[in-house]
Amino acid sequence: MQAILLGLFCGIAKCCIPYTTGAFMFNTVIFNAVIIGAVMGDMTQAMIIGASLQLIYLGVISAGGNQPTDPCLASYVAIPVAMVSGLNTTAAVALAVPVGLLGAQLMNLDYLLNGFFAQRGDTFAEKGDAAGMTRWSVIYCGIIRALMFAVPVATALYFGSGALQGILDDIPKFVTNGLSAMGACLPAVGFAIIANLISKPRYMPFFFAGFFLIQYTKIGTIPLLLAGLFLTFLYITFTIKDYKGEAEDEDDEDEEEEEYDETIKLLGKKDIFHAWMRWWIGAEVGHSFERMQAPSFCTALVPALKKFYPGEENKEHYCEALKRHMTFFNTEAHWGGGPILGLTLAMEEKKSQNYDVIPGEVVMNLKTGLMGPLAGIGDTISWSTLMYLFIGLFLPLAKQGNPLGGIGPVVCLTVVCFCIGYFLTSKCYTFGYSFAENMLKSGLVNMIIAGASILGLFMMGGLASTYVTVSTPLKFATSAYTTTLQSIFDSIIPGLLPLAVVLCVWGYLAKVKRNYFAATLGLTIVSLILGCLGIII
Repeated sequence: MQAILLGLFCGIAKCCIPYTTGAFMFNTVIFNAVIIGAVMGDMTQAMIIGASLQLIYLGVISAGGNQPTDPCLASYVAIPVAMVSGLNTTAAVALAVPVGLLGAQLMNLDYLLNGFFAQRGDTFAEKGDAAGMTRWSVIYCGIIRALMFAVPVATALYFGSGALQGILDDIPKFVTNGLSAMGACLPAVGFAIIANLISKPRYMPFFFAGFFLIQYTKIGTIPLLLAGLFLTFLYITFTIKDYKGEAEDEDDEDEEEEEYDETIKLLGKKDIFHAWMRWWIGAEVGHSFERMQAPSFCTALVPALKKFYPGEENKEHYCEALKRHMTFFNTEAHWGGGPILGLTLAMEEKKSQNYDVIPGEVVMNLKTGLMGPLAGIGDTISWSTLMYLFIGLFLPLAKQGNPLGGIGPVVCLTVVCFCIGYFLTSKCYTFGYSFAENMLKSGLVNMIIAGASILGLFMMGGLASTYVTVSTPLKFATSAYTTTLQSIFDSIIPGLLPLAVVLCVWGYLAKVKRNYFAATLGLTIVSLILGCLGIII
């Protein structure tokens, strides 16, 4: 029964329902560990193992629908197996890496299959059957994805733990040392990935500031956050003139928004909230390589489109609107989906009142033009910074076995991002295109991105100092005394080896090739070999 329940929870998590909470579970380990602990009846052990696994997946996001590895599947296999078999955290990490890579390929297969269901949904859109469109292109896709992950996970957990235990009992000592060294090094990949995602050259010193602050003072996470907030405030205060004035010269041109104010508003606050909820709940469920998020976006618009184009006399226009929004669309659902949803509602409303004034191509070009830039903002702020900032704040609790270490980050992220998304949806519907245009050009958005990047790098530096724990046991003996190589390193710069590992991975991603799989595989092989040889631990 536990295997079946864990399989079902894994399948549901992979569907990303609702978007913020689901995407958190999709891209991380720590909240999945809470669910696993509840099902297995040992919350403390599940959280301790989950916290260790989370470290190797820091920085993993599904930007553009591409996921280099699968933390969710890895957690639902590695944590239960480790708990049943009595594995330590380093062995659990070793098991999670290949499972995560396999999960990424399984996800690609699902995205491929969903494209065929989206095509089936087109036939219903052409007839104005929104229920059939949603059923085929969203609901059925979610069911298939859930089963694609639930069945393998349940099967592996039911049959796999006993056989795995026998293999583990025969592992030689030097291999165990290698696995331990690998577990000490692999968190560097996560920190390097996220630093590479949010960093600019001028912000890099903040990473080192956080790293060495922890090394020299050993302060906790909360004092680290307070110090980071203070430094961020000082930086923004002294550079605020760099973020202002970009849109001031175009204020007169933006008076075109008044044209939208003259439109008769057909939607009330409840309608806007309903549209946002439909989008927020199912944004990623029907995701495919062919259409990305288009079926879910079109589904969110359906109730409003029925108001814009009521009755049989408007059915042709209604069908055209459905087909229009079933074309390719992909963005970040809060900072991108929220504004674009509001703007699309405003544009479709204007078009419905004078159908020939706004060609359908204008609505499509609006979505296409905004989805990329807004997605970049959303991925940077929500997923590359806020998510891992909240995880970093609560991770010490998780390492102590406290379930609040997994619950806290997802609750904080969900509340913040849900409110941001709804606010942007509402404002963009009310004020039209000029609101989103000004938001993109505004100094406020640039300040938010800069502040989030600075604080994120500062926190990642401090957390890297804490959780990348590689060291060397090599000793030098003379007739007079014996010393260790690690003590020499510490006398030069504390944390030299952990910092070197993070910088090597970071340098590879930034200068050589942005290939997360290659970075993970390379560090895994190198650390395993050096650990087996007794050079690092």
